[in-house]
Amino acid sequence: MIKRILNLLWNRASLKTWQLELGAYLLKKGCGYEIGQIVRSRKIGTDRYRVKVVTNLFYDFASNKVNHTLVNRIISKKDVEAGR
Repeated sequence: MIKRILNLLWNRASLKTWQLELGAYLLKKGCGYEIGQIVRSRKIGTDRYRVKVVTNLFYDFASNKVNHTLVNRIISKKDVEAGR
């Protein structure tokens, strides 16, 4: 984040650009989820799992909350243990 701020300072970015960059950074830090994080898992075979993975984070102005979208994926046991 420091590099990004210094880059904006060096290139004389507008105030709106500064605010957007800082806002995006703070939303990502305050969300509690990371993109690619496995939220739920369920075993469907001997070495396969059905998991829900966070694919997108966005701010919903109507409900004033940070929301996320999930995608269902099937992965092997070694991927679940590695945290992928």
